[in-house]
Amino acid sequence: MKKNSILSSLPILIAFVFVGVFAWLIASVFLGNKAGDVQPESESSEEETEEPIAKDEEPEEAKPTGPVYSPMTNVASSNCTIKYGNLMLINPNFHVEQEYITNRKVELISLSYNYGIEEGNPYNGDNLMDATAAAHMYEMVNAYKAEYPGHVIETRSCYRVRGTTCGRLCLPTGQTDHHTGLTCDLIDPAYGTSLDTSLYNQHVEWQWLKANSYKYGFIDRFPLAWAGGSMSEPMNVNADGSTGLYETWHYRYVGVEAATEIATGKYNNGQYDSLEHYLKATGLVTDLVKATCKTD
Repeated sequence: MKKNSILSSLPILIAFVFVGVFAWLIASVFLGNKAGDVQPESESSEEETEEPIAKDEEPEEAKPTGPVYSPMTNVASSNCTIKYGNLMLINPNFHVEQEYITNRKVELISLSYNYGIEEGNPYNGDNLMDATAAAHMYEMVNAYKAEYPGHVIETRSCYRVRGTTCGRLCLPTGQTDHHTGLTCDLIDPAYGTSLDTSLYNQHVEWQWLKANSYKYGFIDRFPLAWAGGSMSEPMNVNADGSTGLYETWHYRYVGVEAATEIATGKYNNGQYDSLEHYLKATGLVTDLVKATCKTD
């Protein structure tokens, strides 16, 4: 009887052993997989976390070399400075063609219509200007009006489709800064309506513009120091950066950064610069007489 009892229990014992071995195998596989899962996660974490760069090994930041230029759109010219956008140069050496003058006009907006800045001489037509320059002009005129309540600044010609012939103060078609769409002659009629440099001391607005216009991206385009002689002498636009003109009312948009550098004389020993000299000093123009620019 006892022998039969043991024999009858044998299958159960074998079953328990089999189940135990199977359970051990399953556990080994399961735990092995879990351990394998942890290791790759750790490796991945190490790859994604960059090692801090030692302080003395930090890469040096690139230093800005000058203003950022916004090239004009839909216009073309043999004038190499056109690619400099707001810093474009039009003078007796750097000409533009009639096609450029015509195409430039359609890109401009009306200061009187959009900002209420009036053109004081109806003969000049609408006071057209580049949209970005116009917005800054509006800010500048409002700043002046806030400082001098009851006063206004009007334009006396902005963009022009043709040049003029009135002696040294005028330039023929293709050579005037007024073709840029970035320029306006400005005056406060309360101090007189004549554009006369000899009246500078009585025109508070010209003095204010000289001192403050750079904050809004504008410069005195033709300062006395860069006139290249008296207005009775032949025009002198030379290799050093003289403009050939002296006009206390002529303000040109170049952007705030460039205007600040020109007004504070960054490249002119702290004295007010000319746009011509500034472009030469920054290397954008290589020859002011031969009208050549740096090559890209």
